[in-house]
Amino acid sequence: MGSAARCVPNLRVGILGAALLVACAPPSSAPAATATSSPGSPTAAVPTQTPPSPTATPSPTATVAPGLTRYTNTELGYSLDLPAGWRRAACSAGVVTTSPLVASEIFVGVPEAEEQITGGTRMVVVQVRDAQGLTPLAWLQQNASQPEVRVEPATLGDRPGARASVGAPGVTYALAFAARGWIYGIERPYFGAEDEELRRIIATLQILNDATLGRGATATPIPRSIEALVDAIAGAFTREDLSAIAEAMTPCVTAGAVPGDTTLLSRTAYLASLAAEFSAGTSVRVQSRPIENDPNFGRFVRSTWSKAGEPDRRVDLLLRASGDRWSLSAVLFRAPGN
Repeated sequence: MGSAARCVPNLRVGILGAALLVACAPPSSAPAATATSSPGSPTAAVPTQTPPSPTATPSPTATVAPGLTRYTNTELGYSLDLPAGWRRAACSAGVVTTSPLVASEIFVGVPEAEEQITGGTRMVVVQVRDAQGLTPLAWLQQNASQPEVRVEPATLGDRPGARASVGAPGVTYALAFAARGWIYGIERPYFGAEDEELRRIIATLQILNDATLGRGATATPIPRSIEALVDAIAGAFTREDLSAIAEAMTPCVTAGAVPGDTTLLSRTAYLASLAAEFSAGTSVRVQSRPIENDPNFGRFVRSTWSKAGEPDRRVDLLLRASGDRWSLSAVLFRAPGN
């Protein structure tokens, strides 16, 4: 894997691609000014700075249809109606930077224990970004993630914007609107035929009134040094203590082989696969020092995974900081000689 772009395989650059690459960006590329939204929460955290003044009249909030649940993000100022079983993915990046604003959230229709994000996942992605002078039409044209895309003006309720469509029947796969100096983009993958459930989800996007912005409380992570994290990881893997390993991990974990393709998994999904490894007789020895640095992935420590009758495997445990708190963010199996 030469860069973080290999984190999600076979995905065209665009709204979906950008959102997923942000979610699995290496720690070394993380911006200095960050704020993290609370995963799986109906109301996200408060931003680290005051939002820009609005440039368009906020849309009214519609009544939620029967069988749907409204997800509201007061940090970014939008809502979305989700069918039963749908939720904000643990692998959502949330707010990555506040100046300029870069934020994304992923929505999936599977339980957290089954969450795996790849290019073939049925999902909806919302991105909120600084418009940087672009209109919704120009923004969709610049971020097209499908071949032979048709971009044209469109409205959602009373809000003007743009839509991107693909295929002979003109299937709408993305919408974009402008407010507060930001672009709100929503997209779902297109697999060659209309997906009615995904179509209905993206049509429920609502941009909220400014009075709703900034509600909620910001959780301040408890500081944890990189050295304390590594020592905790080493002990937890030796003891095969899944609870302690979970406490050391980010909510979303990148896992796979290098070179090769990797997958984004929820922490719950990854721990289920790790439990199976332990049950099959795998033991893990973490080399807690030195803490190394990879130009593509950032800080990491090496570990050796052993199983009777099989050659030992080198596995790098990647470490990421959120403010002053370090966590385990990726588990990468290295091919021999890498």
